[in-house]
Amino acid sequence: MLKIRPECIPCTIFSALRMARYASSDLEMHKRVVRIMMERLVNVSWEEIPSDFAFEAQEVVSEVTGVRDPYSVVKKWSNKRAMELYPEMKKLVSCSENSLEMAVKLAALGNSIDFGYYSEVDLESILSKIGNMNFALLDLDEFERQVVDAEKLIYFVDNAGEIVFDKVLIETMIDFRRRLFRRVTIVPKEEPLLNDATVVDVEEIMLNKLPNVVVKPIRRERKTDPNLRIEGFRDMIRNHDLAVFKGQVNFELFLDEPDAFFILIAKCPIIADTLGVPQGSPVLVHSPHLSKT
Repeated sequence: MLKIRPECIPCTIFSALRMARYASSDLEMHKRVVRIMMERLVNVSWEEIPSDFAFEAQEVVSEVTGVRDPYSVVKKWSNKRAMELYPEMKKLVSCSENSLEMAVKLAALGNSIDFGYYSEVDLESILSKIGNMNFALLDLDEFERQVVDAEKLIYFVDNAGEIVFDKVLIETMIDFRRRLFRRVTIVPKEEPLLNDATVVDVEEIMLNKLPNVVVKPIRRERKTDPNLRIEGFRDMIRNHDLAVFKGQVNFELFLDEPDAFFILIAKCPIIADTLGVPQGSPVLVHSPHLSKT
């Protein structure tokens, strides 16, 4: 599990301010959010994990503005726009020399739909970037092998909108192996956090309608030990043959899983440093590879 570093402090304050701007146009509320965040971060424990700060920021924004889900509108827009791109993504996959590699590229590209990290996201021309994508880490051979051999897949999703790209990947995995998984467990967030996908988003894009899918949302509470929060998921992960984790937060939480795949763009310098890749790089990395980076 990844621990915070000094760089997380200013990043958290900027994140809280972005969130406050989504919740309200009131400048005084923005100032109050920033002030409260600075006060709360003074006595930070360096044993905390970066994603906890997002929960802290959302709590503060909710207290100050009264808005529990500041990204609700942008999440709906992201899902709608991504679904409009769905036919084009399916065409890219079907016309590619390696359909699974193309679907992995799309899934990684989808991780750029991150309003918690970026002030703006260009969904209108996102697919135009696929031709210039170069993975810093690409454990494709092992991924292909496990996709073919596995019977039960667990897939931890990240952001709204991005989950449409995940849907394409899961469908392509099924086509690539030429048979259904006996079980596909989709793990979204239980409650709103930034623009992370919740059960509502999963249902909105009908990801839950794929064959043999069950949805198991993950609940997070900042006031309990992070290890205890996810301990129940350890056993669930072990009950699946193939584990895929999308995005930076899932990487932070589960990077010590002994046999798992992480698909993300290393937007954060701490994540990039941990992976040993340039900041902004897309990766598909098998967890045993992490000890070698």
